[in-house]
Amino acid sequence: MKGIGLIALSTDPTGEDAFKAELSGLSVKTYTTRIHYDETDHEAGGFIPIPDWPVALGTLPPSELVEVIAFLCTSATIALGNEVLLAHLNAARPGLRYTSPGIAAVAMMQRFRFKRIAVLTPYGPTLHSAISHYFAGHGIHVVAGHSLAQSLNLVTDEDISNVSLSRIQRELEELHLAASPLDALFVSCAAFSISKSDLKEMAVALGSPVLASVNTTAWHCLDLLGEHELAEKLIR
Repeated sequence: MKGIGLIALSTDPTGEDAFKAELSGLSVKTYTTRIHYDETDHEAGGFIPIPDWPVALGTLPPSELVEVIAFLCTSATIALGNEVLLAHLNAARPGLRYTSPGIAAVAMMQRFRFKRIAVLTPYGPTLHSAISHYFAGHGIHVVAGHSLAQSLNLVTDEDISNVSLSRIQRELEELHLAASPLDALFVSCAAFSISKSDLKEMAVALGSPVLASVNTTAWHCLDLLGEHELAEKLIR
């Protein structure tokens, strides 16, 4: 059985379970470890991981059982940058394949040629602004974006996980109305509680694809494992 090594934040109450639910019933095993982040830098763009990467990744099973490492934090990908994150992962567990929500979102958008997107985040101003620059660096234009951080006083991952689906859909509807035509909408943060069935319902209601951090990462993991048909079924 193919295996994925999942790295979740110590504070994330939903991401691990949501990721495993995405792959439920498939012949793929998920092994999880958790890491801390620098909470003092949260308001400045935060979620900078502060682990000893070799120690953290060393808690995952050996490479005979793990082929892909997934770091399940969108904002840390943006704050660190792909190159730095991938360097950490490769140095700690060389010779595998690696992804994160940010990396996976770019891979999916490039695969399906999504060039104009709207983004919904739970981030403060610095990190919310940074996500547009992140996607722009990969040829993807964020034509509209909104953060729920201030209006809902989102401070912790627990706060983010409690945002209702109805509120998420309402915000997406407003973004879609303001910025159409769009190729897709992206809900950024693994702590949002959104399942693949939720994404499908939102996509039907909006008339545009809706992507989210956990689902996109699961899709990319399957793709990196060579399970292309299963990956396509996950987002169909």
